[in-house]
Amino acid sequence: MRTAVHVMVFVLAATMVAPALADSRPEVVRTAFVVEGMHCDGCSSAITATVGKLDGVIEVAADHEAGSAEVVYRPRSVDEDEIKKAIEKLGYTVTGSTTEAVED
Repeated sequence: MRTAVHVMVFVLAATMVAPALADSRPEVVRTAFVVEGMHCDGCSSAITATVGKLDGVIEVAADHEAGSAEVVYRPRSVDEDEIKKAIEKLGYTVTGSTTEAVED
């Protein structure tokens, strides 16, 4: 009987702590992607339009001259890998990225 009580207490504690740990990600982040293969404003516009449609994306700025795309997004809705795949699906290559939390 005591073991069953201990197990119940542990399970209850785990269900209360797990969501708090899962929510430890920042609300909003900014990731700067290094993108190869952009040659014109049309390339920048294609990335901006495609990534901007992803759920959780707040802002996108792609620059073909700099070879970069900066994306502000909610990581609980979309993650960096999904954004990278969306860019690469357009035919560009993502060769690097840096991410930082954005203050509210």
